[in-house]
Amino acid sequence: MKQWDDLRLFLAVAKTGTLTGAADELELNVATLHRRLKSFEEGFGISLFEKGPRGYRLTNAGEALFSQTKEVEESIFAAFRAVVGHDQHVAGEVRITLPQAMVSLMTPHLVAFSGEHKHVHVILLPDDGLLDLERSTDIAFRATSQPSENAVGRNLAGIAWCRYASRTTKGTDLPWLRHVGMARNQVIRQQQEAIAKREILQVQGVAGMLSALKASKAQGFLPCFVGDQNTDLRRVVETIETRDRLWLLINADLRRSARVRVLVDFIVPKLMAQKNLFEGILPSNST
Repeated sequence: MKQWDDLRLFLAVAKTGTLTGAADELELNVATLHRRLKSFEEGFGISLFEKGPRGYRLTNAGEALFSQTKEVEESIFAAFRAVVGHDQHVAGEVRITLPQAMVSLMTPHLVAFSGEHKHVHVILLPDDGLLDLERSTDIAFRATSQPSENAVGRNLAGIAWCRYASRTTKGTDLPWLRHVGMARNQVIRQQQEAIAKREILQVQGVAGMLSALKASKAQGFLPCFVGDQNTDLRRVVETIETRDRLWLLINADLRRSARVRVLVDFIVPKLMAQKNLFEGILPSNST
């Protein structure tokens, strides 16, 4: 194998399933990518992809190559992370992933950080999935009871939930909006199963539930750090404690990186000051 860079092209097409998506990721034009991919296949003397109406699908030979090249790619990323992890220059990019529901809460802190550290460029990657740190991510904030094993982390706060409804409603006997996608959160799942017969609509995601509650006369579950910040909503009952915690996770290879550490040292005190918000503890003068 002389053209190692062709493996990167092959992986991009295998992952995206289209030449257009892979070309955008690789910053190549489609014609160049198609030509190089064809040459790569001809070097093997075998087809690695099948072209279908939905894009490019791996052949059996392609699947075999894909399983091996993923390990090669991970080894390369690990090598670069090991080097970058020892970088002591407070400059460069820091990529952060966090749940979509935390964007409005986190953005002011990141803007303030950027104002103080002109040479560190923060890239915010909202992601609602419960994922391990990706190869392209430096820091992750996750609401989970089981953080990633390939990361070093810090438990910042508990995550409390509550039943919310529009402030235009009264009482607790309201129809229900069911929060879809809560299978991993056993406490909330059990709560929802108890009221399944009274649900009128199923809603996917925290952002969707927030919008639906504000626009209806129904009730549903939200994390307290989302519901309590919205003045259009009211709590229907007391908070519900779950096993989820807010974790700050750093890829183990980057824990010594100066640019990562300076951002962590800035953000953590800001979030700890909001611990009551995450844990659903209202101010003593709250009504």
